[in-house]
Amino acid sequence: MSTRDIAIETAPSSFKDRSTIGKTRIVAFTLALVTAAIMTVAFLPELLATLVTGWTGTGGAELGIHRLHVMGIAAVVAVFLLGLFAQAYKPRTRIASMWGAFVTILVITVGTVWYGVGRPEEVLPFMAITSIVLVAHPAGRTLLRRGSSYSPVMLALVAIAAVPLLAFAFNQWSLSTSATDPHALDGHYVMMAGLAIAPLAYGFVAALGFTGWRLAAWLAALPMTYYGLMSIAFTDQSGSTGVLWGALAIIWAIAFVATAEYSRLEPATLIRRNVTPAP
Repeated sequence: MSTRDIAIETAPSSFKDRSTIGKTRIVAFTLALVTAAIMTVAFLPELLATLVTGWTGTGGAELGIHRLHVMGIAAVVAVFLLGLFAQAYKPRTRIASMWGAFVTILVITVGTVWYGVGRPEEVLPFMAITSIVLVAHPAGRTLLRRGSSYSPVMLALVAIAAVPLLAFAFNQWSLSTSATDPHALDGHYVMMAGLAIAPLAYGFVAALGFTGWRLAAWLAALPMTYYGLMSIAFTDQSGSTGVLWGALAIIWAIAFVATAEYSRLEPATLIRRNVTPAP
C-alpha cells in the first residue's frame, strides 16, 4: 500500500471527527476556493470570453494590436484557474495541479510587483487566496511527497521545452521595462512570461509523478497548444514567434500528453519508472 493510500484511509471520515485545527484548515480551504470563484465571476468573464471571441473578426478588431496578448493572458489565467478549482473535488488526488497553479500565479505576481505594471489589484488577491488554499490543503504534508512513479521521458520533454520557454519568458520580462510601450504598461509582457512558465510548472510536477500527474500533464499541454495556434494564426502580432515555433509548441503538447497517456496504459521502464521507497 502506498503512502498516499494510507493517508487517504487514515483521514477523518467526516468534518465532526476532525480536530479543531483540522476543522479550521478545511473551512479556510473551502472559503478560499469559494472566494476565488466569486472573484472569477466578478472580474474575469470578459477576459476569459476572449479565448473564443478573439478568434472572430469582430473580436479581433476590438482587441486590435493587443489581440494575441489578451488571448494569451486569458489562456494563462484559464489554466491557472483550472488547476486551482480542480482542488474543489478530491483535492488529495489533485496535488500536482495545486503546485502548477501556485507556481503560475507566483511567477505572475512577482513579475507584476517587480515591474509595477498590469493589474496588481486583481493579481495579488488571487495570489493570497491560492496561498491559503495551498497552506490549508487537505493533503497536508503529503503535498511535498511524490507519487509512486515518475516518467523519464516526460522529464526529458520538460527539459527540452524549458530552453525556448525560458528564453521567451526572459525576453518578455526584458520588454516590461519600457516606459512607453503600451504592451509593457498594461502588463502584457509579464503575463506572456507567465504563459511560458505555466507549461513548465504543470509539466515538471506531472513528470515527477506527483499525485494527480495525469491532469497536470493535460494542463501543461493546453497553454502550449493554444499559444501555438495563436502564433501560427497571428504572425504579425506582438508576442508571436511565427509558424515554425508555433507548430513546434503544438507538437510538444501532443507528445507530452501522448507520453502521459501511454505511460498510464502501458507501464514501461523508459516511459514510467517506480520510485524506490526509502529504507
